[in-house]
Amino acid sequence: MTVPGILRSEPDITGSLEPFRERLAETVAWCLRRVGSVPLADALRSSPLAPPAAVPWPETVHSVAAARLQGLGRSWRRPQDPLGGGLLLVYFPTPPHSHGAARAASDGYFDTYDAPPWDTWAAYIEEANRSYLVTWVPPQALAAVTAALELAPRSLAWLQYAEVELSRFGH
Repeated sequence: MTVPGILRSEPDITGSLEPFRERLAETVAWCLRRVGSVPLADALRSSPLAPPAAVPWPETVHSVAAARLQGLGRSWRRPQDPLGGGLLLVYFPTPPHSHGAARAASDGYFDTYDAPPWDTWAAYIEEANRSYLVTWVPPQALAAVTAALELAPRSLAWLQYAEVELSRFGH
């Protein structure tokens, strides 16, 4: 099965959604290990996964995913629920952004440019007229993220409501 409308992605899903499903399972497993007593904004911006500076988005997402998989080790298990009780979010990195309003509304879950924490990054997708990051939002952050979405409607959207190619195929 090919995924029409997607020109390039990390991981490559132009031929099948299976690489995305695998990456999502890794993301959920990693993040579920990280959430706990520290604020989510800190727990999900772990230093081992910190993205490299001044690198194009596809390579950045690949770097984060590779570090996450290495950190998981060989014994990690897929969560029974593919979304671990959370939801998928789309982030459009091209301005306009909310200028910190989403950050304030989400208690720091988003940064000043509305970017979600890097531990949650699952895929970067390029379509003909736009590019976007697909991230996983843990259940503990759903209320804060929902509040922030209203303040950043041009840079953030739940995948199920975003008008992007990936939303047509579910997860």
